[in-house]
Formats: sequence, C-alpha cells, structure tokens
Amino acid sequence: MTIETGTVEKPKREMLTRGKGFLGVLAVLVLITAVCAWISLGIGVYLEVERGTRLILAIIAAVATEVLFWTVAALLGVSVVEARKRIWRRITGRGSVPPA
Repeated sequence: MTIETGTVEKPKREMLTRGKGFLGVLAVLVLITAVCAWISLGIGVYLEVERGTRLILAIIAAVATEVLFWTVAALLGVSVVEARKRIWRRITGRGSVPPA
C-alpha cells in the first residue's frame, strides 16, 4: 500500500510558450488595428469630417490603443495595476511611511 503525497505539477514549458505566442500574434494584430485607427483619425481631421464622425474615430483609436496597452502588459507579464498604484503613491505621497 502506497500513500501518495499531494504534489503540484509544473506547467509544461510548451504550454507557456504557446500562450506567449498567441499573445504575441494578438499584440501584432492589435498594433496594426491601433495604427490604422490613428491614421483614420488623422485623415478624418485633415478632410474636416463632421464632428460626430471625428468623435467616433477618436473613440475607436483610443479603445484600440488601450487594448494594445493591456495586451502588451499581459505579454510581458507586467502587473500594470500595481505599477500604477506605486506611481500614484509616489506622486501623492499617500501610503508612504512618515520619517521617525
């Protein structure tokens, strides 16, 4: 009779690489989308399109840029939320330990 201990399996390296590959392809596609959105906005401003159309183009460009930002953050494994918290704490001085 053998007793098995609770062991944790390590994730396979292939699975991690495949996930990074998908995020890399996604980042490239979102980058192309964001660049096209900003070019469209520039063309719209140059052609002096109506205000509503410019607003829609600007919203699309902003959303595409935000999606690109978060996709690259996921690809790099960066904790963006924590980094933003640290930046705001440093700027505002909140959360810092007062000198003794």
